[in-house]
Amino acid sequence: MASMDFGDAFDTLADDDFWIDVAMMFVGFFGSTLAAMAFESVGPDLPNELYGIGVAAGNEVLTDYRMVSVGAGLYSADVAATRVGLKDEVSSMVQGGN
Repeated sequence: MASMDFGDAFDTLADDDFWIDVAMMFVGFFGSTLAAMAFESVGPDLPNELYGIGVAAGNEVLTDYRMVSVGAGLYSADVAATRVGLKDEVSSMVQGGN
């Protein structure tokens, strides 16, 4: 019978550093979204991937929170997947391949 040791998993969930990393990823993702909304309302229409790249680059220059860059990179990957239709393709496969 398989051993079900949940101790390590619960230790990870109770670790403050884990939740700080999660929050920093959210900051990078949501910061990229806010940058896209703010700059597109006053400037030229740039590809949204650039906002994620810009947030990641700015973060690398100004701070040492690597997880903000991960969140910004995740934003860029998400937007790129939407642009090429990958998200729609995966969604249709999951829903039954209509």
